[in-house]
Amino acid sequence: MDNAWENFLEAIASLMAKFLTDKETEKVINGFGNFQQRLQRISSHNLNRLSFEITQSQRRNKCKHEGKTCSQNVTRGFLKTWVVAYLVKYAIAVLPSILTGRIAKNPSILRKSGGSDTIGFAFFLSSFLSAYKAILCSMRRLRPDDTSDHLNAFVAGSVAGLTLLLDKNKSRRTALTLYIFTRSIQFGSSYAMMRWAEYRVAKKAAGNQVRREAVKMSAVENKALVTKDGWDDILAKVLSSSAATALMSITAAVNLYSCILEPDAMPRSYYNFIMQHSGLPQKFGPMFPPLVETFRSQFRILKDGPPGYENIGIPAGVSSHNFIAENISPNIATVIPKDIHHDYQCCAMLHPLYGCNRHAVDTFTGEFGRAIKMYGTLNLIITLAFQHKKLVNEPLSTAKRYTKSTLRSCLFLAVYVLAAFYVPCLSRRILGRESNLNYLLNGIVAGFAVLIEAPGRQMDASMGVVMTLYQNEPNMINKHYLSVLTRAFGRN
Repeated sequence: MDNAWENFLEAIASLMAKFLTDKETEKVINGFGNFQQRLQRISSHNLNRLSFEITQSQRRNKCKHEGKTCSQNVTRGFLKTWVVAYLVKYAIAVLPSILTGRIAKNPSILRKSGGSDTIGFAFFLSSFLSAYKAILCSMRRLRPDDTSDHLNAFVAGSVAGLTLLLDKNKSRRTALTLYIFTRSIQFGSSYAMMRWAEYRVAKKAAGNQVRREAVKMSAVENKALVTKDGWDDILAKVLSSSAATALMSITAAVNLYSCILEPDAMPRSYYNFIMQHSGLPQKFGPMFPPLVETFRSQFRILKDGPPGYENIGIPAGVSSHNFIAENISPNIATVIPKDIHHDYQCCAMLHPLYGCNRHAVDTFTGEFGRAIKMYGTLNLIITLAFQHKKLVNEPLSTAKRYTKSTLRSCLFLAVYVLAAFYVPCLSRRILGRESNLNYLLNGIVAGFAVLIEAPGRQMDASMGVVMTLYQNEPNMINKHYLSVLTRAFGRN
């Protein structure tokens, strides 16, 4: 470039030499030289400024949606989420009817399942995710010098949560709120456990350093440095190995006690869910509400009365039908077969059709069938939505995992329901009286059914109700749930 400029100046000088004096030519050449230097300064300044602007832009742009602008990310996220949410909810509503054959008797299910409720839910979910994306990008632009996204994500999530008001289904709003709330407690607890684990590691490292110094100063050579776990390490191991079972037992005890004795304290939707899985509403139809109300009234009378079989039982040789008709309620006695005898009055009203042992078998087999419909449909939708590539590339192994996971979950739920309704029959025989403890012990025992589930899903089952302290060396969010969040929210 410099050679070309010099050649240009020589050509200009030789041309002007024919018209100008040497002194005038020299002034013109100097003017061109000054012009060249000025151009270089301006070019250098502009290049530096351009480089600085590019660097600043790269530094300010912390968004992770590569290849898309912020507005494109929000718009595409809204449309994609609406379509996926609509299809998934529609499939969940329709598939059980298809699998059970009800769709042939009532084809209108296809139209009703895609109605306003499904549209409204899809609109809420898409608004929630797109609002989060939009506010997160806006916060990054408003706070370009902040190196952390913690506050940005907190504000975005808080404001996006207000879109829950768009969902018109009150019970679903409550369920979603409880689920998100318990998950947030889980993350906070996991963070505390993570910091605790870091503290224990640092404490142990400092202790080891002191011991090494002591060994060097001692006269003993080649002394082995042995470190034992402290009480806090042992406690962390106990928490990591038994937290899911303990949490499930505690929450099951509270839920089942409320369901059987204090149903008004439970959300109606959750009460109906548990009772549907007991199989009682299906057996007794319109007689089910008065049956359970009479059971609760009689339970309170027997609980406050004296203990002993003679006070809470049904005398031998007397049918349950006749005893209930003469002493409790003739109306309730109509649902009890005339030739059956129950040992205890509450057993006669809690499972009128069979004795305790046969009722246990009926409960287990009936719930296993209901669980297959529920988990089979749910796992099928999850497999098709999130594992469709594996289903195409590895059909046999994917089908095997699907079958194993479904049967394992069905067995868990069947044992859970069995314990919920059979343990009171056993405990009243042992205690010899009616007591609230009967309906706390059943939940404690039922909680151990979570051990049937795969280890990675035990805590998820327990997290259906309350918080968890999960891992010995926990991450802020476990990998499974993090992958679900990434699929839902995308990379923002």
